Amino acid sequence: MRLHPRAGLVTAAAVLLPLAAAVPAVAAPSTAAAAYAASCPAAGVVTQGYSSGHDGVDIANAQGTPIYAVGAGEVIASGPASGYGQWIRILHDDGTVTEYGHMYQRDVAVGQYVQAGQRIALMGSEGESTGTHLHLRVRVGTSTTVRGIDPVPYLRDRGVNLPCTPGGNGGQTTVTAWAEANVRSCAATNCGAVSKVYPNESYPANCWTTGQLVSAEGYTNDKWIELPLRAGGVGYVSAIYLKGDDKGNVSRECR
Repeated sequence: MRLHPRAGLVTAAAVLLPLAAAVPAVAAPSTAAAAYAASCPAAGVVTQGYSSGHDGVDIANAQGTPIYAVGAGEVIASGPASGYGQWIRILHDDGTVTEYGHMYQRDVAVGQYVQAGQRIALMGSEGESTGTHLHLRVRVGTSTTVRGIDPVPYLRDRGVNLPCTPGGNGGQTTVTAWAEANVRSCAATNCGAVSKVYPNESYPANCWTTGQLVSAEGYTNDKWIELPLRAGGVGYVSAIYLKGDDKGNVSRECR
């Protein structure tokens, strides 16, 4: 599955990128590649760190807590995995790979190019796990036989200290729709439709604002998410059509 830009709206996989650059080929690790600026992988408590007996770091929180891509890159694995239950692997432009395990829902597929801070999964406790958490592992290169490196200094070198808060820098985040819905010129259904969101596609989001109450599938919600438009400007979609919490996993309120 790849994300495809829809008319008028920026999709998460193609934010300001030409089509030819959206999905880069898998590259060999390069020591010359500059380290990218990282994003917080998940909110929660660090319950176990990196050690000789634990190849990664565990971040614990409630089931369904969003998991985000640490950095931009290509999804090279997404599916069942021994010990993890399910996992996702992302190859970054600097040649490193981040691995995410034990989720109960995956939102990305192999071949998809994701952005830093894009939601990729929901936290679970599948596989060899004693509680709901994210197991984050970092490898240098794509081999699964090479032991991972410590994620804490890896993230720290890229601007993230654990524990962390996703979107805490006030920057753009990502939302995923569960149903087709109109993106409107203001936070109300009587405003003109300027674009659409589509089921299981992800989009960058700026912030949330309070608007008209909308009801669907037995739920009522007055939160609307501000999305950037391809032609410039912004539009608003009701958070009721987005997967996640009542703000569509967007923590920053519009000002």
